[in-house]
Amino acid sequence: MKSERSRSSETAAWTGIAGDLIIALLKGGAGYISGSKALMGDGLYAASDAAAGLARRLTAGKPGDRVERRSHHDNPKARPAVPVLFAILLLMTGLELAGTAIRSLVAGEPSVPGIYALITAFAALALKEAFFQFQYRFIKKKGGAEVNTHINEHRFSLYSSLTALLGMSGAMAGQAFDLSLLLYLDPVAGLLIACLVLRKGYLLIVQSVYGPLVEELREEDVRSYMETVQRVRGVVTIVSLKAVEFNDTVTIDTLISVSPRITVQEAQEIADRARTLLMTRFARVTDVKIQFSPYQSLYPYKTNHELPENDVSPLIQ
Repeated sequence: MKSERSRSSETAAWTGIAGDLIIALLKGGAGYISGSKALMGDGLYAASDAAAGLARRLTAGKPGDRVERRSHHDNPKARPAVPVLFAILLLMTGLELAGTAIRSLVAGEPSVPGIYALITAFAALALKEAFFQFQYRFIKKKGGAEVNTHINEHRFSLYSSLTALLGMSGAMAGQAFDLSLLLYLDPVAGLLIACLVLRKGYLLIVQSVYGPLVEELREEDVRSYMETVQRVRGVVTIVSLKAVEFNDTVTIDTLISVSPRITVQEAQEIADRARTLLMTRFARVTDVKIQFSPYQSLYPYKTNHELPENDVSPLIQ
């Protein structure tokens, strides 16, 4: 079950990358042919989405691989250089796009895109929304920070697309109604989108060099992990449980208390059973560290299973 969900997540991620590349080619080609700086910029932003998605796949590793959170985060050289190259390329092309838009504004009346460019922009927007909904169905099941990241990226992608549509529509309206001032909306939109591309390239460099922030999960997210551990027979109580999210994986560090009447070997078996249950039930959990200590309280010992008076071990035989 865990491997199937991992493969589904990988399929959704690569589908999104391929979709962004297709959209980038459609918008970029139509923008270049029509001379629309806004549509060219929107195509470049779609390419930046694909680059960001590919960078996450490269830094996350293969599905099912365990992530050594501390060493991977503390050693920036361990991260691939390809995402940094993507980011530098985005910054260069973003600056080139900004320069082209500024030259178009200074040179005089800019060119006006044709109706086919506007149709391409609407079709690409619908295609982007379809890819987003497809990915979101899989990512929502995993939860965590990736959901918010996916939504935020889609939001800025919509900003880029809407800016391009407004710029092209304004320029076409200016040509239709002989309003020369509106003709400048297309290169202005291209300049604004270039700023979004530069922002995306900067964030990609920061993420590639320093890595995504290690985030401690909220209390409500940890509750399901605690309930799962508490169901394991032999666990008297959970002293502490800390779940940390990193690179779309979760590391759990917990301290449980067990009956002082059992041996160390039996306590270790309880801890191993809890570890196996967590990693089997939750696909995002890749590393679990469980420590145990004797339950130091008054008799009778509390547990999730009633123990017979003469039972010295809560383990299932």
